Amino acid sequence: MNNNKIVICLLLWLLSGCAVSTDSTVTAAPAVQSGEQIEQVRAAQNLPSTVAIMPFANETDSEFAFEAVRRTLSNHFSTTNYRWLHWRDVDNRLALAGIDDPSSLSPAQAMELLGVDGVVVGNITHFNKTFAGIYAQIAVGVELTFYNASGDVIWSVEDVRRSHAGGVSTNPVGIIMNALASARHLYGDVNLYRAADDLGRDLVKEFPQPAVLGQREKPSIIDVVHSGAGQYLKYGDTLEIAIEGDANMTAAALVGDEVIDLEEVAPGQYTGSTVIPRDLNLEDAVVTGRLQDSFGQVTSWISPYGLLNVDNVAPAAVTHVTTLSKDGAIEVEWQGPADSDVEAYEVSRLESRLGQALSSMSVMDESALVTGLTNFRPQTLAIRAIDRAGNESEAVVVQSIAAPDPRFGRAAVVKGAMPEVISGVRRLTEADSPYAVSVPTRIATDGVLLIDPGVELRVGSSGTVTVLGELHVFGDRSLPVRVNDAAGQTYSEFLVLQTERPVTLRGIDFTGGGLPLQILAGRPLVESCTFENNRFSAVTISGSARPTIRDSRIAAAGSSGVVIEGQAQPVFVGNEFVANQPFHLQNGSSYQVNLTNNTFEPPASNMTVLGDALLGDSP
Repeated sequence: MNNNKIVICLLLWLLSGCAVSTDSTVTAAPAVQSGEQIEQVRAAQNLPSTVAIMPFANETDSEFAFEAVRRTLSNHFSTTNYRWLHWRDVDNRLALAGIDDPSSLSPAQAMELLGVDGVVVGNITHFNKTFAGIYAQIAVGVELTFYNASGDVIWSVEDVRRSHAGGVSTNPVGIIMNALASARHLYGDVNLYRAADDLGRDLVKEFPQPAVLGQREKPSIIDVVHSGAGQYLKYGDTLEIAIEGDANMTAAALVGDEVIDLEEVAPGQYTGSTVIPRDLNLEDAVVTGRLQDSFGQVTSWISPYGLLNVDNVAPAAVTHVTTLSKDGAIEVEWQGPADSDVEAYEVSRLESRLGQALSSMSVMDESALVTGLTNFRPQTLAIRAIDRAGNESEAVVVQSIAAPDPRFGRAAVVKGAMPEVISGVRRLTEADSPYAVSVPTRIATDGVLLIDPGVELRVGSSGTVTVLGELHVFGDRSLPVRVNDAAGQTYSEFLVLQTERPVTLRGIDFTGGGLPLQILAGRPLVESCTFENNRFSAVTISGSARPTIRDSRIAAAGSSGVVIEGQAQPVFVGNEFVANQPFHLQNGSSYQVNLTNNTFEPPASNMTVLGDALLGDSP
């Protein structure tokens, strides 16, 4: 025997006790009695010594088939008398070489890249389930070709395994399989795995290999199942593992670096579990089951039902949170963290910044619409990122309100007295009222003033508000915005609208004072307001203004309820005019005013309405 043969024999002897399948790189073949004899047989048949299974081309519509069939066949082929390159090691080497399409490699190129002298390539031709009446037929098929270093085809096969779907057994392995199937963690049907497994058992019987002389038969494994397939586990979760195989063996499972002892709970049925610790993190880890007989022989079997992922790292917090007020709702947007495993976001409405959650919602996008809110009531929102394992980021807490105008959420709140000039978006709140209007205030052309329900304005003798920009008041009958004289003072004029920009006046109670409202321009809406006991006219309208005044009460004005001048063309709908002196309305405009859809007490007539007006019947 020459030196090379001696070295080969020693290597084969050293490898003779190793496991059939390990979790990385090259695995060892079953033990033999004579390295020289097996090498002679191998050389005579021109068989390789180290073999890799390439990723299969998937000719089916099932993406799931790509991994399921390959892993299942890898388990079976690993029991043959070759040294097999682990399928994960094959994938890693292909990725490092930048090979996106393994089918583009010739067998010779694949063997050179992987450092083996044999390769199995193939296609998945069938992976489906069809229904015929009350039966479901399962079909799993492959086309495989086995090449040696010379490029010769040692073996090829086209086979389809068909079977009828049956229920999963109620043994310990079947119980975990049932749980996985019902939770849809397998992303496919358990019976498809079974058909792939049956196909692998038949193919391995035909697979050419050098004979093993005098080999004691190793333990047989039928199946390895774990409850973590297709999901992400975290601290406190329980991982269950089961092995089905020969009875009366010593069983264990390898997960990462952890060995989990399994107990035989029924003949050939081994189960065990472990609680995920806080410091464990695994990505795409295989779960390997092992059976050992009384002679110390070990068989390993990789679970084909999915890789295990354990994630105990919470994602980073969201950033750039913004809110937008809507009528009865708040729209909130944010920028998600860079963590690639973020699966969803939780948006909660809190009692207070540190309070309990009143409601929560889960969203996939980086925005949410929180609905069912009461307008103008402050809301506290918390946003968390949640990863696939359910780990939650730190909460980012923001405050906003629901409101008809989207600018409420970003408006700066005015504190104390009204400023002389209002620029930008400003807001008056009930919580910060009453507001003193003691000097002339101007809403500039770039200014927007938003007023919440329940706000009180106390107007001094020199207090006026001239609107050149926008003004929006959101009082209502139950919670009006009140405009009152300051203590010991009586205002002569208060609100002057001199803008073409949008103006909305809702639910304002103008009681007392002199002349509450002057409309000189624009198309403002005056709705559900009360003008009562004003010393002068309640409203004057002039210029080319075209306001709409509706559902309002104008009563007991001391110098006519409404005075119209110039080219003004107001619209009056659903208003109530009561006891105004000397007239309900004076129209000095060039245009006739239509008063048919309003009520008057005393009734509208030439005695109570002065000027060109279309009068309707009134009580």
